[in-house]
Amino acid sequence: MAEYRLLVVNHAVEIGGAERVLLRFLERMDRALFEPALACPHAGPLTEEAEKLGIAVHLGYPSARLLEVKRKSLGASRLSMLAYPYDMAVTVVRLASLVRRNGYDLVLTNSAKADIYGSLAARLAGRPVVWRLHDIVDRAAFSRLNILLFRIFASFLASRVLAVSRAVRDALMARGVRADKVVAVYNGIDIEGLRGEADRETARAEWGLAAEVPLAGMVGRLVDWKGPDRFIAAAALAGSELPQARFMLVGDAIFGEKDYVQELKAMASRLDLDERMIFTGFREDALEVMAGLDVLVHASLLPDPLPTVLIEAMALGLPVVAADGGGVREIVEDGVTGLVVPPGDVRAMSDAVVKILSDRAGARDMGEAGRERASSLFDIGGQSRRLEQELLAVLCGELESRVKD
Repeated sequence: MAEYRLLVVNHAVEIGGAERVLLRFLERMDRALFEPALACPHAGPLTEEAEKLGIAVHLGYPSARLLEVKRKSLGASRLSMLAYPYDMAVTVVRLASLVRRNGYDLVLTNSAKADIYGSLAARLAGRPVVWRLHDIVDRAAFSRLNILLFRIFASFLASRVLAVSRAVRDALMARGVRADKVVAVYNGIDIEGLRGEADRETARAEWGLAAEVPLAGMVGRLVDWKGPDRFIAAAALAGSELPQARFMLVGDAIFGEKDYVQELKAMASRLDLDERMIFTGFREDALEVMAGLDVLVHASLLPDPLPTVLIEAMALGLPVVAADGGGVREIVEDGVTGLVVPPGDVRAMSDAVVKILSDRAGARDMGEAGRERASSLFDIGGQSRRLEQELLAVLCGELESRVKD
């Protein structure tokens, strides 16, 4: 039997970056120390994967209408905004009851919305709450009201905030949260597992690409702020210098944004990239596909808290081209493991891609340096132990405080 019971609260059930790293952590968690459970609004891919790991799942948290709250508003309609206080109160009371009823010792929130209602519920239940913060809290991503809520809740309700990067930590501290409340703990990835999946020849065979064909690619959800249009524009410029080069977009848009993919394909066609640009669509085996690249391009227009795709590429031994901002420089050593370019600068991105694709020996050295850096800073084993230590420190501090009281 585990020493402590842990309830993880996440408002999303689709598997994005935050959910993937959560599942990696839960898979490797010391079950003699923690018995984890998951609270989500309804069934979905995340809950299915959690159940495969033998983790209990509680559905119905938060209420459906509360899910309409956006980063820059309190809802998609006037009704949802007016109902916000009621929906929040109902969710908080029900979640607090769940925490007490099941004897959870600690609440860990793993998403921006969950930070708010999860903190209130934990404190109502008399339990400590820890945030796993994946977002840079600034006006580019959140409304003034939501930023205010983050500052107040992080300062007065959260026992500790575990930021995924120093960039995330510093942004929260800039909003007035004390330094002793916020700790940077990187996301971890399975370095050895990724190496086992790296088969360049197999990855290229599906598209009939020979080993000597230069191949640059971007991997991730196709959404405008991630800059896939900038990647396509850079590919057109790079292709004029390297006619033999090919380019690949690995990923798809989420439901409701499929028109954006068609816009990207039309753009590629206008730039005469029909024979050079490969759109793979959504791939369950995205990491295996990535193994076929010669360089991984990250093109985000907004500061990315900690772009895991860069860590994964480096673990596979790939050099990277990355748009500056957020946690990028915590991952990429410019000129050593890859090249860092200004966000949105198509010419700089193109020049960096051409430089790497034109120098195979230099690219190989960058890839090796990246593999070593990924292993030393982002291995899942070491980062999981760090997360557990932080959670344990909060629990021990809370228990000691109760004894003194």
